[in-house]
Amino acid sequence: MPKLTQSFVKSIAPMPGESQTFYMDDELTGFGLRVSLSKKVFYLQMRVGRKVLKRKIGEYGPMTVDQARKGALRVKAQLLDGKDPYTERNRGASNASLEELFDEYTKEVEHRPNTTKSIESAKRYFGTLEGEAFKTKPNGRSAEKIELLKVKLPSWLNRPYREITQDDVLARFDIVSRMVPKRRLSKNPQPITRTSNQHFKYLQAAYNYAISKYQLSRSGFVNPVGILKTARRWSRINRRSGFLDTNKPYFVTWWQACEALEPSVVGDYILFSLITGSRSIESATLRWSDVDLKKDSMVFRNTKNGQDYTFPIAPLARVILQRRLKEKINDFVFGYADSAKGHVVCPPQYHIKLVRAECGEHWAMHDLRRTFTTAMTLLNVHAFTISHLMKHSMNSSMTLSYAPPTQDQLLEALTNLERHLLACVCSMPEGMATAELLVEHDEVVA
Repeated sequence: MPKLTQSFVKSIAPMPGESQTFYMDDELTGFGLRVSLSKKVFYLQMRVGRKVLKRKIGEYGPMTVDQARKGALRVKAQLLDGKDPYTERNRGASNASLEELFDEYTKEVEHRPNTTKSIESAKRYFGTLEGEAFKTKPNGRSAEKIELLKVKLPSWLNRPYREITQDDVLARFDIVSRMVPKRRLSKNPQPITRTSNQHFKYLQAAYNYAISKYQLSRSGFVNPVGILKTARRWSRINRRSGFLDTNKPYFVTWWQACEALEPSVVGDYILFSLITGSRSIESATLRWSDVDLKKDSMVFRNTKNGQDYTFPIAPLARVILQRRLKEKINDFVFGYADSAKGHVVCPPQYHIKLVRAECGEHWAMHDLRRTFTTAMTLLNVHAFTISHLMKHSMNSSMTLSYAPPTQDQLLEALTNLERHLLACVCSMPEGMATAELLVEHDEVVA
């Protein structure tokens, strides 16, 4: 047999009357090529003990002859060392524990930092889980007595993930979808359906990753979490609708509580998130290198839809940015010395609780985006402008992609929003201390 070269492999075809033909290299023992009517595949064949192993190296086209030869040498060295990469791969696919599956999925698949944290939280969720759960799913239309039972679920993390069945998934999901949070915000507890849905979605994604990578469907393996859709068990989740009513007295107290927070960078961060409509992570990670106070512009990088957004700086936002610049400690606008990441903790739960206690209202950082859109709507700002300021994907509207709002339109909308919020705060006796800021705001606009 001749040496397998690029020109030789390119020119050969199966022998007449045969569906495939094998060619062996005369230089590297065991290195060969299988030629069929549709493709040419490199392989390595060698004896290990009493077994003759045949391992695929790659397909000609995507792989050159030189690359295949190096790959064959690498596989041969592994086999001689007693390690079979194919056996190791199959063993990991079939015998790995659920914890190992989550770890591999997190490591191999690129996620945003917050998503990675959510996956880690989901992994812990499938460990030993204790708490209280409704005896049956609560029915809002009936007057049935609420009865809570103590439950303890065993850990799945050490179980081989291929041994977890559809029945296991149904049974565990049925319980966790009736569990109540340990920290209850009201006297009438509600099941943590949103959390259970999210964690099982991540479990489903990890299974899909393994099924695709290890081609488990060839052996008849199916994603056990898929039964939740087939059996229509996913909990119905209503969109959250919480927002701060700027016309209510508590809004003044909320605003003042934010201004009084220590350190002041946290209060500035919360107010800045409100007046820009930014996601909490977008404000927290805003860098000075993306802020130009001379040109009154700032850039939010790598937002949720993967795009960068350049926005004008409105007067109140400029006041906050200038205040932060005087206390600059690093490249983050909202730099925080006590944070491992260098910026304000996202979300700053401790400080949020302080503000909740002051104003008497339960709120979260994402409620600020709904407050932003509600106020913008009251000001009759065009829906396309609001959508752009919210950094929503343009895929939802072809017209928006053809006619995005101008920087002047964005500045006008943001400026009017700031004046509206400051006017709401100053219109009540409790908010007269902020009146100077409103006057300053109007002077800057003028």
